[in-house]
Amino acid sequence: MIDLKEILINSNYKKETEELINIANLAYKHWETYWTGFNSTYVCEEILKDFENLNDFKFFIYGGFSSSQRSRIACFRGDNIPEEDALKSNFPAQGIKINGNFLFDNATQDDFRSLLIENGVNQIKVGDIWTIGDRGAQGIIDNLNIKHLDEKIFYLRDVKVKVNVVSIDELQIPSGRSKKLVNTVEASTRLDAIASAGFRVSRTKIIERIENGMLRLNGSKVNKPTINLKIGDKLELENKGFIEILNLEITKRERWKVKLLRK
Repeated sequence: MIDLKEILINSNYKKETEELINIANLAYKHWETYWTGFNSTYVCEEILKDFENLNDFKFFIYGGFSSSQRSRIACFRGDNIPEEDALKSNFPAQGIKINGNFLFDNATQDDFRSLLIENGVNQIKVGDIWTIGDRGAQGIIDNLNIKHLDEKIFYLRDVKVKVNVVSIDELQIPSGRSKKLVNTVEASTRLDAIASAGFRVSRTKIIERIENGMLRLNGSKVNKPTINLKIGDKLELENKGFIEILNLEITKRERWKVKLLRK
């Protein structure tokens, strides 16, 4: 069994790490594959760093499609490793379609996520959610305890929506984003400046999105655009992917050379 206290002591994601430890113990005991709930994909990658030296276990990160921003971690014994195709085909999730007319009342990913949570779905049971123009949204959701959602009518603000549970194969999977290095020079290391440059969104719009809680810094929502960033910080903007700060260097003119990895 894994020493819970020893692994948790230096973890920045204690709740997620504890969950992974618990399923690892189950995987070791029962010789089966167990999955965590959904978390940001980069959080999954971060917490697995604490498990690198545990040779008795192997792990697999997957969120229903290759470029998912929210994923689950599968854990299995190192001497009982399943095929990757089998892990994907047995992924414990289904697709969900939320159809409605949002032509005159735009809704965000977080709006649709909140709709599911308000109707009995735990947050860690919800994977990626993406908007489909003005017609609603689609996404990935845990396949347990969701029958009450299928074919049901709900209201998101004043818009009537119909929810359908479908297979993941029936979804319009969003196109993946290739990794890209971004080099820019900014007057400061403020969140709004770097996010604007990295995501290629105007300063005015990025501030609006920050204040509306649409941007996450290291996994947590922030609403202050004046926060100063540091090397290693990771940003996630709704519908725009991720940015990691690789380097910050002050110039002779007291401006900042910023190197980013966008994915």
